[in-house]
Amino acid sequence: MNSIYKIYLLVLMITSMLFISCGSKNDSPPQASGTPVKITQPHKTNLTEYITLNAHTVFLKKEIVRATFQGFIEKIYKNIGDNISSGDVLMTIKTKESAADDNLQVPLGDEIFKGTVQVKAKSNGVLTELNYNAGDFVSDGEQIAVISNPSSLRVNLDVPYKYTNEIHINTPCRIFLPDGKSVSAFIDKIIPKVDLTAQTQTYILEMRRSENFPENLNVNARIPIRTVKDVVVVPQSAVLSNETLDKFWIMKLINDTTAVRINIVKGVENDSLVQIIKPELKLTDNVISDGAFGLPDTAKVAIEK
Repeated sequence: MNSIYKIYLLVLMITSMLFISCGSKNDSPPQASGTPVKITQPHKTNLTEYITLNAHTVFLKKEIVRATFQGFIEKIYKNIGDNISSGDVLMTIKTKESAADDNLQVPLGDEIFKGTVQVKAKSNGVLTELNYNAGDFVSDGEQIAVISNPSSLRVNLDVPYKYTNEIHINTPCRIFLPDGKSVSAFIDKIIPKVDLTAQTQTYILEMRRSENFPENLNVNARIPIRTVKDVVVVPQSAVLSNETLDKFWIMKLINDTTAVRINIVKGVENDSLVQIIKPELKLTDNVISDGAFGLPDTAKVAIEK
């Protein structure tokens, strides 16, 4: 009997301890938590601002081959894409009179003109256009072919006029191709004419090494427009804005768990960094670089390592 009583008391004591333990855990106050964020610190660097504009490739040197008299194209000796040398025969043209009379012969000094003329190339290049087929009738002066010089490949860039005072001859730039590759280039020529509708001025870009690109290839040109030295910057991801993009701010930590909104004035920026003109930030300040979107002006945060 005494043994059973002792066992009963032991079970009762263990049960009571379990209830007390559970109750103490449930009664403990909840731990404070905040929005998880990542932080960074401002730093100083030289910063260059770029603009990226659409452009396209063009051959500057072309020979427009024209018919020297009217008649029928008798035979074509070259195809589009063929390499052409100066003096190559491209086609023969037969006059209407010769086509009507195969025995036509017209004395021209010491020679007899039989009504057929060879059309020859006057320059080297690639035949990029052939406007007629054998048997077609052409008029005097009509364009019948185009020979393009691949070594004259350039990039045509239409620059908004507001940037023209910042982009000059020999300004370096980078050309980005549709396949993701890029090549180095520079401003070679500026055409003194503005498009009436778009108010853009044409700039001619030359690549620093010879490239074998087709004409009319759409590319992007990234051009530096200004550089500032030894300025305070933060990552682009740290800068927030309103919907109209006329107010900007960052979230700066005032202690380990609290971040506050700091309105800023931006300066030069590029794809990754923004210059902070005002207020003057310390290089030891902690600024939220990730996770600040949607936070109130004062927010509880939890720093992620």
